[in-house]
Amino acid sequence: MNPVTRKWEIDGVPVTYRVTWKHVDTDKDHVHVREFDDVDQGYDFYQDVQRDAYCYKVTWDHVPW
Repeated sequence: MNPVTRKWEIDGVPVTYRVTWKHVDTDKDHVHVREFDDVDQGYDFYQDVQRDAYCYKVTWDHVPW
């Protein structure tokens, strides 16, 4: 963690967290994407989307990894 920005970094590059999912009411090829720079907010959102009955293929990724 960078002590100045208080954000996680890898070799000086900030790490963001990406949640992707598909929704039953949108085109089957459409992927929803939301990015977070806070791990806790991103993971909470990821868990919420996983519990949503209308969402599927939910993923949680570290970017730029």
